[in-house]
Amino acid sequence: MNNSLPSVVIVTQDRDQFTWLQSALESNADVVMSQQRDLNDVLQLINMATASIIFVPVRRDAWIEDVQFIEGLVAASPTLACVAVSEVLDQDRLLGAMRAGAKDFVTFATRPSELAGLVRRLGERVPEVIENPMRQGTMVVMASERPVLQSAFHALHLAASLQTQNPDARVLLVDVGQPFAEAQLLFGLEGQFSFMDTLRNLRRLDQTLVDTAFPRHKSGVRVLSAPREGMDMDEVTTSEMFLLVGTLRSLFTHVVVNICGLPTVDMTELLIGNANHIIFVVDQSITSCRAGLDFQSNLKQLGVPIADALLLVDHYLPKISPDAKAIARSFAIERHVELPAAAEVRLRAMNIGQLVFELAPQDPLAKRYRDLADMIYVPAIAKARAKQAGSSGGFLGKLKSSLKGN
Repeated sequence: MNNSLPSVVIVTQDRDQFTWLQSALESNADVVMSQQRDLNDVLQLINMATASIIFVPVRRDAWIEDVQFIEGLVAASPTLACVAVSEVLDQDRLLGAMRAGAKDFVTFATRPSELAGLVRRLGERVPEVIENPMRQGTMVVMASERPVLQSAFHALHLAASLQTQNPDARVLLVDVGQPFAEAQLLFGLEGQFSFMDTLRNLRRLDQTLVDTAFPRHKSGVRVLSAPREGMDMDEVTTSEMFLLVGTLRSLFTHVVVNICGLPTVDMTELLIGNANHIIFVVDQSITSCRAGLDFQSNLKQLGVPIADALLLVDHYLPKISPDAKAIARSFAIERHVELPAAAEVRLRAMNIGQLVFELAPQDPLAKRYRDLADMIYVPAIAKARAKQAGSSGGFLGKLKSSLKGN
């Protein structure tokens, strides 16, 4: 998500309707799809997205129900600008929607320039939202469409390094990559809630639930894992994921997400598009690099925004070609970390359920994990300091700093 653009929500289960609005508002607004029609769920999503405008399709065979839904939205959030939309300009639906409190009525044939103008005008009439809940905590996504051997091991070491660098941090590892629940199994972590359980209990998700249901690794990192038996990602809606990401970022200062081995679907696109840092994971083999480049290219074609890309080259052997610099150049990524093979240290650490930091703190592998964490933690400190410096100019300075930081 481009946090320099305003957000709008469309309530629909029709992917074509979402794509229509997204294409029409491509450079004017970020579009979030709510596949839920429960009023409370939609209002929560609006809050997480800090959206001030919502599009509600008014269906021919259920227009009375849709008009009642608009009425409920406007009653619950009077400052929300609701736009009704349908396939034709039907008089009954138009009057019903406008009487319910809709600000405007458009059709799916409306020109993009007209929609952009409408969103701009409506945006000028509503109170501006300064703070974005989706931008509270830092989110790091470790990604690869191909399964990555030991990706959960890498992700937990990164999370533990971030926790060590700042003892006051609240760090979460969301381990949904393949093989499923690997971090949980390697380190003997038993939690009451899996990733799918958490999605089904979004309304209950607060600090108390985290403390009781998310297992805590001895490093201080909380862990949320996929079910051991796996999960059907088609069951996960984008609105559920948006709410989950926003809630987790409000509860934790750092969220590290391992999605290595998962296909590029709505769920993974949303995670990557909302992350502060994306770590592309490959090894030195030509096939792995090619797969990684195809993955990167596919994300660009889909229009998934990538805020800050890093490259992790695993099982690195410096005397073997291609070297890390050549791989990084092919990805057009400047910052990269090479993890040495260190087969003995890795195997011993996994077999006894310990971090490399405990088993061999001076080993090059441990150092490289810390280097990776530095690439994420140090820029965050610099940004925070710059924000603090920018806020020293009284109320106006604070307002500008807040707007730029979100």
